[in-house]
Amino acid sequence: MRLIKHGRDHPFSVKLGDIPGIKEKISPDLANVELHICACGLSKHKPFCDGSHRLVQGEENGKLYGYKGNERVEITKETFELLSQLPNEYE
Repeated sequence: MRLIKHGRDHPFSVKLGDIPGIKEKISPDLANVELHICACGLSKHKPFCDGSHRLVQGEENGKLYGYKGNERVEITKETFELLSQLPNEYE
């Protein structure tokens, strides 16, 4: 099992014209187009943001959460131990 922690609750915003080597290859009207890159780990359209970060709003510091669809579940010691016993689907 792998536990991945994402500590950001909003996406990274990147202007196309700010990406090194891109500005010279795109038309000037595209230079100000912004891309929103997922930073919460929940997007179904990675690397792009799909708004799923709204689910992490209201998380309490010091607690661990898991997400299934639109449902947030607090991971406790007991649930973590249960999850760690599940087989690895990639083995």
